[in-house]
This record gives sequence, structure tokens and C-alpha cells, in this order.
Amino acid sequence: MVADRMADITDVGTTRSVQLFGSIVQGVRELRLVEPVDSVWAYLTIDDQPTKYRMRTTTTPLKNVSLLVGEDVGKND
Repeated sequence: MVADRMADITDVGTTRSVQLFGSIVQGVRELRLVEPVDSVWAYLTIDDQPTKYRMRTTTTPLKNVSLLVGEDVGKND
């Protein structure tokens, strides 16, 4: 484990998925963090679940940091 962070996690809805990716992408989560993650990481898990998520994009609005991550399908690390 590289780091352990608390975050507000939500599913990315279908409308937002089409806006961001041009199609409906399932398994995408938005994580809102107070501080950026400066560590290099290959994947993350949520609440110790077996599903792995990989970075899709990150934004830094005026407050907090938002990460968009997608389910890692078919990759092993």
C-alpha cells in the first residue's frame, strides 16, 4: 500500500459520462480529496473491496482535488 486517504466517492452518472467520454462508461467513480495524492500509484481500491480502479483524469478546482477513476477490467498487478 502506498497511501490511505479519505475521500467523498460518487458514481459518474450517464449524462456526465457522455459529456466526459462521449459514451456511457460504467464503473467510473469520482473521488473528491482535500489534498492531492503526490505518490505514484498503479491502482486504487475502495473500502478494501477487490475491485481495482485506475486513473482516468484529475482536476484541481478552487477547493479540493477530483479524480476520475475507472474499473480495471482484465489487468493484473
